[in-house]
Amino acid sequence: MSTRHSVLVVDDDPFMRELSRIHLERAGHVVSLAEGGAEGVAKARSLGPDAIVMDFSMPGLSGTDTLKQIRADPDLARTPVLMLTAWSSDASRLEAENLGATWLEKPLSGEALIDAVGRMIAA
Repeated sequence: MSTRHSVLVVDDDPFMRELSRIHLERAGHVVSLAEGGAEGVAKARSLGPDAIVMDFSMPGLSGTDTLKQIRADPDLARTPVLMLTAWSSDASRLEAENLGATWLEKPLSGEALIDAVGRMIAA
């Protein structure tokens, strides 16, 4: 990869955060981590990442509410967001997509994660 991109991973599950970090760093990205939605919004505002990978289902500030706060911030409104979920409903998927997020279901391979993030950054 000729250009290193910054990716913020927001997930309440420590295993998923670490797994995502490992895959994305191996692909050449610079990765920052956040344990939940509130921390994710704060880190997104301070770091201005090139892309955000976020869990849909988190305690406290949900993935959808986190995404709404990101989209409401003029500095982050156009940041590509990949929403990950272990469960899916048409309504939740539609809501995330209407907020401009890309939707990907778990379990996913490292290659699928890397590919999805790469496509979002290139768009």
